[in-house]
Amino acid sequence: MKRFPLSFAFFGLCGLLFATEPSNKSSEKLNIGILNGPSAIPAAYIIENNPEFSFQLFSGADSELPKLVKGELDVGILPPNAAAKIYNKSKGQIVALAVVGEMNLSLLTTDPDYKNLKSLKGKTVFCAGRGATPDYIFRAVLEKHKIKVAEDGSLPKKDSVSLDFSVPNPELAGSLISGKARYIFVPEPFTTVAIMKGKEAGVRKIYSPLEDFPESFPMTLLVCNADSYRKKQSEIDEFLEIYREAVRWTKENPADAGLLTEKHTLGLNAKVSEASIPNGNYVFVPAKQAESRIRSLLDLFLKENEESIGGKLPEKDFYK
Repeated sequence: MKRFPLSFAFFGLCGLLFATEPSNKSSEKLNIGILNGPSAIPAAYIIENNPEFSFQLFSGADSELPKLVKGELDVGILPPNAAAKIYNKSKGQIVALAVVGEMNLSLLTTDPDYKNLKSLKGKTVFCAGRGATPDYIFRAVLEKHKIKVAEDGSLPKKDSVSLDFSVPNPELAGSLISGKARYIFVPEPFTTVAIMKGKEAGVRKIYSPLEDFPESFPMTLLVCNADSYRKKQSEIDEFLEIYREAVRWTKENPADAGLLTEKHTLGLNAKVSEASIPNGNYVFVPAKQAESRIRSLLDLFLKENEESIGGKLPEKDFYK
């Protein structure tokens, strides 16, 4: 019988032992979904510096959601209401990891006679997204100031504000500058775009909901497929730390972040990205820590339309 040297046998046995030892780490790349536009800006830093992650860019949440539910994406970025709705409808297939963007909404006008929110009575405000976060937050603002909202499509009444959702978000700044709209309620970077391009038209920012809601509402969540969270938690935890660093770097280096955003074609040019970052309210707050503020926002949706979040508030296991 052929004999092997002791050293060969020893190291061969070690190799067998280590080969059969279970590993908690997957060799597959994490698949990350990001949305075209401002929420993708911090991801530019990771795309540039961390090739171990695979990124897919989506034009909107509707195209990203099916891949998250199926597990074709491990991690994604969603508005809180969309994440809550999918959690409820899919019986917990989506969980929240962190708040990565907080309220950055502004009311802009070219009306030189505006004095305060009461000045909006009898006026039409063009708002970003029917049934989206700006819609419900603006309704809450008006209610807080005891201002009624006219039904969509009706003529503004003397004591109420009419909301118009007929103009897509990217065109709202242009509508204000051209005179089609006198008032718009928009998030970043549309506020920055309108102010940068609308100086001659007299565009000015006149109100932010932070004046009435100093505890900022979350606007953007980092979410995860629930099965991926169970199977790849160590990789996901590592990604979260890298994302936290990306948010810090982006806020401290807006010019460089703008260049990376344009380089990786994430929906904004370098100048707009750079100018909008200081007002973008990028943060990194673990979902468990932000639970009460996420619930406060979702309560607004629940009050206006239960189905907008899937009929109820998410359970505790939604917050990771």
